[in-house]
Amino acid sequence: MKKWSIFFILLLVVCFASVNVQAATREELLQYFPEKYLDSIPEERYQKLLTLDVSKAQTKTIEHHDTRYPEEIAPMGSALVTTAKNLSLNVIPYTGNNTDYSISLTAKWKKLPTTKSYDVIAIRLDRFALEPGIAFGAQLSDGGDVSYGYKGTNMVYKDNGFGISMNIVDATKNELVMILESDAAIDGGGVGTVYGAYEHALVNVSLAQSQSYNISSVGMGKVINFVDSVWAKYDDMDGVSVTIKK
Repeated sequence: MKKWSIFFILLLVVCFASVNVQAATREELLQYFPEKYLDSIPEERYQKLLTLDVSKAQTKTIEHHDTRYPEEIAPMGSALVTTAKNLSLNVIPYTGNNTDYSISLTAKWKKLPTTKSYDVIAIRLDRFALEPGIAFGAQLSDGGDVSYGYKGTNMVYKDNGFGISMNIVDATKNELVMILESDAAIDGGGVGTVYGAYEHALVNVSLAQSQSYNISSVGMGKVINFVDSVWAKYDDMDGVSVTIKK
């Protein structure tokens, strides 16, 4: 009888622990994802994001001032900052999982650019592997929202990362946010790095031109390696990176 009592006590402890797994609240997710984005994604994806362990979130912060823009329009914000926009890379583990991470890269404009063409936002992975089917993005603006699906027309997908060409909506006047999101698993060594970059087109370019790149460490932001004929058409903004050590 005593053995059975101990067994049931242990069973209750295990069950109690399983239903009290640490999870994120909506308010916590809003620190890493735009509200309009969370409202637009499928319910299944949203519920998975609620299982993130935000207490272990990592964000790289770098400041950069681009002299091509007037100093008076310098934005507030964290992560990589230019005088017109900021770029934030977040790498967050899922609760109770030692290998799987959510990766999100967000570019937010404070003052809208004059040229509205195909900008490129992308990530490169070192010792991480993308989870198949989980790679998408969105453009959120007062001119209209646009979603980009897995391996869609606007996506360049490689084994070491992916990028999305986002054509800035012409009607956009005051608000512009671009986000790229995916899940990835760190390799068995327990150390990996995620690189993120966002490059703005300085002149009008076609979709084909904007996709003329490889995901490479020698590219813009250590991510987007445009062909020579396209390179000068983009602003060459620095990138951000986060290294994970388990």
